[in-house]
Amino acid sequence: MSDANRATALKFFKHLYAGNLEGALDLMASDGVYKVFGDPTQFPLAGSYDKDHIVDLLGIIGPTVPTGANPTITSTLADGDVVAVIGHVEAAAATGLDYANNFVFLVTLRDGAITKVDEYIDTLHANQILFGA
Repeated sequence: MSDANRATALKFFKHLYAGNLEGALDLMASDGVYKVFGDPTQFPLAGSYDKDHIVDLLGIIGPTVPTGANPTITSTLADGDVVAVIGHVEAAAATGLDYANNFVFLVTLRDGAITKVDEYIDTLHANQILFGA
């Protein structure tokens, strides 16, 4: 099961970073949630987004990286229904600064569908570069 879950998690991010939201959402359970850690009053991306509101998250991040983001997944770890996706992302930010950040996504699946994505990034760096805060 771990290999199938790993493949699903990687496919989710492939779709997401390619701008294929429909393809990514098709891999999520109806009760799936995407969470960006941090304080929403200090970091605009922070919060929990249910499947129907992930587009809201993309609406916040999209304008900050107008030419898109370039992720590199360096490794994955899969243990049963949880997959860790580890990597680095770079982008030209709308602020005129270069964005470079490491990430860890913990993806939880149930019956082959994604139920939860927990995103861990350096939120201070992301806030400074992407939002000029």
